[in-house]
Amino acid sequence: MSEAPRYWLLYLCTATALLHAAFQSVRVLVSYRVLALGGDAVVIGVMTALYALVPLLAAVRFGRAVDRGHATAILRGGVVVSTAGAALIAFGANLPILAVGNIVLGLGQLLVTVSGQAFVSILSPPGGLDRGFAGITLGVSIGQAVGVPVAGLIAATHSDGGTVETTGALIVMTVVTALAFPLVVGIREPAGTGRGDDGPPPQSVLSMLGTRGMKPAMLSSLVVLASVDIVVAYLPLLGEHFGFGVLLVSLLLTARTVASIVSRALLPWALRRIPRRWLLLSATAGTVVPVALIPLIPNPWVIALLLAVCGTFWGVGQPLTMTWVVELVSVSDRASALAVRLTGNRLGQVSVPLVAGAVAGAAGVASVFWVTAALLTAAAVTTARALRP
Repeated sequence: MSEAPRYWLLYLCTATALLHAAFQSVRVLVSYRVLALGGDAVVIGVMTALYALVPLLAAVRFGRAVDRGHATAILRGGVVVSTAGAALIAFGANLPILAVGNIVLGLGQLLVTVSGQAFVSILSPPGGLDRGFAGITLGVSIGQAVGVPVAGLIAATHSDGGTVETTGALIVMTVVTALAFPLVVGIREPAGTGRGDDGPPPQSVLSMLGTRGMKPAMLSSLVVLASVDIVVAYLPLLGEHFGFGVLLVSLLLTARTVASIVSRALLPWALRRIPRRWLLLSATAGTVVPVALIPLIPNPWVIALLLAVCGTFWGVGQPLTMTWVVELVSVSDRASALAVRLTGNRLGQVSVPLVAGAVAGAAGVASVFWVTAALLTAAAVTTARALRP
């Protein structure tokens, strides 16, 4: 195997930060765009689900393609598709175009996620998976921490106190997405890393799911990511109910992201002092009460604190479940295993927002957070059972 490209992790993490600054910002802005176009909580739930629809259906197929040695092309294509999706949303003047833009953006996010995670498993030195996965998830958090408040500031500056004007902020985020392309051009797989025709056949999805520990790992990852999505999608609606402006809501979401940055940056240190089992369990069990309390206390300082607690625990959950999943399969099936995990994540991102939208339409936005807390409780129980000594 030839040597890995120099500084590949730095370039990958920087590109990830730029892309996720746009992904998260656009998704927050979409909620305001839906409200401006006459949509409601149910429509917000549908838009959030559409973002995850194509990844739900195609993640494993792209994972197989990465295992066959196509990670480079998929990463570059993902940046291009993401830019196109953001542009569609920025210039979408009605709900159908907004829906198409969300689908395209979700596909782009799938491509860069599958290939980016695969590069960590391909290029990381022995014993370096936790560091690599912590690095790219740290890039995700940094991008979100910078992108969301910047987008919120731009939107607030161009709004007149009534309807939130999102076009300018969406155009800026489209440009940010495009800036990631020069960073990924130099990242490529070393020769000979793809699965050859003479190698063992790929492990089936059913076989992967039957591996001990795979289902609890996927459930934990699914519920954590769905919980983040619910907070991002419905905090603007809850904020309007509490009288919070778009900039304040953006800053509240940033409190969660900043906490995730700190926890991911300190993850290697924490792994040397705290058992991995307890860190994995904290990602779900530690956030049940804070999520349930968010709609009960209409104080921005308290909500910021609750979101920071959630961000701290959610921040360690994603990189650790990535390592958990790839260590359950052979090296030649790692991208496919990560894609199976991603499919589970997207299943949660499709189903949970749809259920949340229906619940919010019937019982109010506060009930969405309580349903999310119940899901976190269920995931915590399965994780504790799977990791029992």
